[in-house]
Amino acid sequence: HYGNFKEPYVPSNLLTVLALDSNQRQTFTLGSPPLGVAFGIDNRAFIVTRDEFLLLDPVTGATQVLQTIAGATSKELPVPGATWPTEIIRASVAPSADGMWVIGIAELATQAQPEPQCSTLAGVTICVVPPPITTDNGALVVTYNVNTKQVIAQGWIASPPLGPRAMSVARDGSTLATGWGVFTRGGILLAQFRDAAGVLATGSVALDSAKGLIYGQVTRKTQAATPTPAPGQQGSTPAPGTPEVEPPVLVVADADNLTVRERLRLPENLAGKAVLSSNGEVMYAVSSSGLAILPVGTLARLPRVAASQEDVVFRGSFCDRRVMTQEIDIVDPGGGRTDFSLEISLPGVTVSPASGVTPARVRVSIDPNAFQNEKGTTAGTIQILSQAGVNIPFPVRVLINSREPDQRGSFFNAPGKLVDILADPGRNRFYVLRQDKNQVLVYDGANYRLLRTLRTGNTPTQMAMTLDRQLLLVGADDSQIVHVYNLDTMEMERPIVMPSGHYPRSLAAAGRAILVASRVAGPKHLISRADMYMRIATALPTLGVYENNINIDTMLAGTPSGAGIFAVQGDGNVMLYDANADTFAVSRKDFTKLSGAYAALSDERFVVDNNLLNGALAPIQRLETASGSSSGFALVNGQGVRTTAPTSDRPGVVQRVDLAQGTGVRPTRMTEAPLLSEALPGAVFRRTLGALPASQVLVSLTTSGFTVLPYQYDAAVADPRIERVASFADASDAVAPGGLITITGRDLSVVNAATREIPLPTALADSCLTVNGVLVPMVLVSPTQINGQLPFAVSGSATMILRTPGGVSNSFRFGIQGTAPTVFRSGVAGEDRGIPTVVRALNGQLVTLSNPIHPEDSIVIYATGMGVTAPAVRDGYPGPADPLAEVLVEPEVTLGGEPLPIVYAGLAPGQVGVYQINAEVPYWVPLGMELPLTIKQGSYSTTLNVRVVK
Repeated sequence: HYGNFKEPYVPSNLLTVLALDSNQRQTFTLGSPPLGVAFGIDNRAFIVTRDEFLLLDPVTGATQVLQTIAGATSKELPVPGATWPTEIIRASVAPSADGMWVIGIAELATQAQPEPQCSTLAGVTICVVPPPITTDNGALVVTYNVNTKQVIAQGWIASPPLGPRAMSVARDGSTLATGWGVFTRGGILLAQFRDAAGVLATGSVALDSAKGLIYGQVTRKTQAATPTPAPGQQGSTPAPGTPEVEPPVLVVADADNLTVRERLRLPENLAGKAVLSSNGEVMYAVSSSGLAILPVGTLARLPRVAASQEDVVFRGSFCDRRVMTQEIDIVDPGGGRTDFSLEISLPGVTVSPASGVTPARVRVSIDPNAFQNEKGTTAGTIQILSQAGVNIPFPVRVLINSREPDQRGSFFNAPGKLVDILADPGRNRFYVLRQDKNQVLVYDGANYRLLRTLRTGNTPTQMAMTLDRQLLLVGADDSQIVHVYNLDTMEMERPIVMPSGHYPRSLAAAGRAILVASRVAGPKHLISRADMYMRIATALPTLGVYENNINIDTMLAGTPSGAGIFAVQGDGNVMLYDANADTFAVSRKDFTKLSGAYAALSDERFVVDNNLLNGALAPIQRLETASGSSSGFALVNGQGVRTTAPTSDRPGVVQRVDLAQGTGVRPTRMTEAPLLSEALPGAVFRRTLGALPASQVLVSLTTSGFTVLPYQYDAAVADPRIERVASFADASDAVAPGGLITITGRDLSVVNAATREIPLPTALADSCLTVNGVLVPMVLVSPTQINGQLPFAVSGSATMILRTPGGVSNSFRFGIQGTAPTVFRSGVAGEDRGIPTVVRALNGQLVTLSNPIHPEDSIVIYATGMGVTAPAVRDGYPGPADPLAEVLVEPEVTLGGEPLPIVYAGLAPGQVGVYQINAEVPYWVPLGMELPLTIKQGSYSTTLNVRVVK
């Protein structure tokens, strides 16, 4: 019972002990106001008071003073009316589940010394030092070891204050969540909630270390930082000038880096401490009206709404201007039936149905004519709303690319907020930093396939490699550690711990140092040196002869030789660290501000935005600005390559840069724009371009994800030439509607690209194929081969035309049969390759000499080219499972001349262009080593030999 009354009032600092079985109570008097209490495994109560730490035996009432508190203060009573308890009692204490640790936090009043106020008169300067100002940014964090009875009290200064004033501890006491952050027991900030306002009286946090989750409501700076209103004031008219407050939201996030998994609507604001049931199923929290009981462990049974994918990408082209449609699923992750409605932010985009009940398949359609004047990528969103759903669904991004033939590059969709790219030429990989999910995406530089996803700190900002190219370092804007990964094993190593209050935004490696530019919760932003052996960073006392005081927007880039580190700052200052002298040798300010691309090209050439600098960082050339804002800069074969764009929805421009003259060479339009500052709020500088010599390609972060450009993107491209169309199954000339085909020729594409998209796209790697004017869904494109699906609507004499950025192909004429079943020769068994895909149903294995067909077997034959089906299936879409899509022309199957009864003939469920025939083998079938298995459908038949034994 808090009773810190001023004289002459008598304080009543009481502690009541309740016996939970008998409901009996005892009240004890304490000498100081109690701020928090928790039990350890020894069944004794650890009590934090204003003046001391006590240990209480609840049976005898005996107390033991463990330690006194120096400098800790608390709010004094009385306070004005309508002041809520959470504003008075700014303390919280919680035990670990194993009972070995008790950790608490309480208010610690601190004094800030204002800057002297100086004035000069007649050459004499007089300064007046104002008195210190008492602030509430201080917190007393108390750690009590139940086993050793040791108390450690730490005074933390936090800006903003550590609010909400709640404490939650991991099961083993190793980490804790309090205020707006997750900390180690030793005080290292692992991650913090973004844009926290530091409001003490609104919100709560609860840590479930067993599940690796944290539940939190933390008021953001964009919300009104005002106390929780009284229950009786709910719904009343706010006072004039009162800012609007966002609805209360509970965030479910990963406990290590606060990656958001769910956002749940709360009935009202939480307002204090929260605890979880022992199984983590229920969260109990103080709320603005009393007690909130939240079934967080049973989210799977609560109504929620979500989309099946993050992005919907439409690749418009010169090939086709018809309405394009894709499908997404709106689901309840728990399998329930929950209402939803959809809102579109872009004209020319429609959804059907726009509302309904989960699960529902929604068709998203775009009219390309609405975007015909947009030659880049237009982005919009589909907002998902629900009356019954407890969550706030993440929106779906809609991307519409409307390119022209002269635009170079193939773009690959990568959802999320991408902020940095780093090439790894030695491994032919590249790394992309996804900020909204706290991830490093590792891509193969040969086929652009996602190899691995690495977890980072909260709000990652930049990557760097050590000079030996063995370790990847990742800095973050909301974590006070640098994550470290071994690039050979892709495993996380021990992180680098930053000084308290330092957020590592940028890193770079040189021969004698790894430097870190940090946003600092203090008067100055600083550069630190990282010790890779100790894995700690220490702020440099000075930057050589220059003060260690940098702009908050500072980025570092190491030179390729490791001889230096280039530092660019948003206020226009540029600096150069000399690794040989181990000091900052240059600091210049020739600009009022800087932004855009930056790179250290060599020991003597640097670039920032549109400026080329020499080894002394003096501007020597001004690059052109007509093509738009700078985004990326890379070095290719000793020549600079630069990307720019006017806006994010227009085509980007890529051009070579003559580093001696500072002039652009052959500017070429890109498929879409590279990422600009408008796409990266808060990021003044950008690094969006990387070069991979092994693959001879450039990779640029762009609107939809990343775009791949060959080194010779500006070279003259030969017109494509089609030479043959054949069945993908057996390479024969027999092809039929709906079947998979392979096209061979010359200069069919400038890059190799394959897709797993379903439905199959009709434009892939900037190539577009038509048969009698109907678009062909494609699986793979390369300079010599294209694989795709022949449309169901074409037949008879046909003309195929390929359109690429290099030009239009010859008109290739070929014949299409109504049905042309061809069996796939893609089977593998041991050392054998090219085995026909005939499978024994009994064991699910291919029919081979060692696994022959037996009388009375059931067999499944996988083929293509069996024509149209009922129900009809759209081009590029997989065969349905319910109902099955059966062929209209029934095939005949014989084995050794004996007809086989057909159980099913139609599209294989879940596969595009793949058909299957399920047949029964009679007991009287002939036996032999090479019996002919013949499939006849319509006027076409195909035969292969199989072994049949008893």
